[in-house]
Amino acid sequence: MVNGTSHTRMKESTRTRVLQAMQELGYQPNRTARSLRLNQTDMIAMILNKIDNPVYGPLRHGVYEAAAEHGATVLLGDAETMRSGSQFLTRLLSQGTVDGILIRGEGLLDDDVMAELRSHPKPILILEHALDHPWIDVDDRRAGEIATRFLVNLSHRHIVFVGGSGYLSQQRYLGYQQAMDAAGLTPAPHLATGFGEQAGADGLRQAMQAATAPTAIVVNNIMSAVGVLAAARDLGIAIPDQLSVVGIHDVDLMQHLRPAVTAVRMPMYQLGRAGVEALYDLIAGRPSAGGVITDPEPELVIRDSATALTRVRD
Repeated sequence: MVNGTSHTRMKESTRTRVLQAMQELGYQPNRTARSLRLNQTDMIAMILNKIDNPVYGPLRHGVYEAAAEHGATVLLGDAETMRSGSQFLTRLLSQGTVDGILIRGEGLLDDDVMAELRSHPKPILILEHALDHPWIDVDDRRAGEIATRFLVNLSHRHIVFVGGSGYLSQQRYLGYQQAMDAAGLTPAPHLATGFGEQAGADGLRQAMQAATAPTAIVVNNIMSAVGVLAAARDLGIAIPDQLSVVGIHDVDLMQHLRPAVTAVRMPMYQLGRAGVEALYDLIAGRPSAGGVITDPEPELVIRDSATALTRVRD
């Protein structure tokens, strides 16, 4: 009865008095005893690719908040340090360490690590698209489409997509292609220069070597947009007067840059919350709905790095 069960044989009047006394005394159930009884640790793990990436701030917030509602704490690990046989991986998979695992490794976890994770009975939910595991993710294709359509509506015709690699970036590029095709424009090849500031700088330099220089750029990841701005300054390109820039994802830093960067904000907080709920479905033995989060959808945050093209080139 103390644990919320109703099968204990007790008169209703007695039950009411006991519950009232518990409330007056501020009784809190012993979570350790409860965990032992249910064979649960009340702890989940989350593995991220570069946990210091500011893009993950809202994701972590959503995970922590939803986990707390389940009475759980979160063990955080960095995918960069996870190797097959590593001490962290061994502890993570040991009996009674965590009840389930959330992973957003962006392809960084190698096949041996993933095989070792799958060999254990702990439920695993992938916070990105996965072929052979329960997963949930934001709508990356829609983000690429929103960013590109915004630039098309500003009369840009020569728009390129730079940065990124792997499945998530391919989805954003497909969204870019979809918006270009819908406008009757020819998509440029994906300049998949990777992630981070240097990737953005490299992408811009490659783009400017094309026979027809772009008037606008969709940047796969918002941190790469920092590199685009820096390289543009080095090359004497004025943003947004000569080149409009839109980045995918959004962090607080973007509003403090000059020009402040227009971005597509992804629902990472909602991804964190939905991921925890889906993981607890798996822990309880229920199938997880998973899939792409469509509500809310990615949101365009208009700042100063993109403007209408005053003279349209052929």
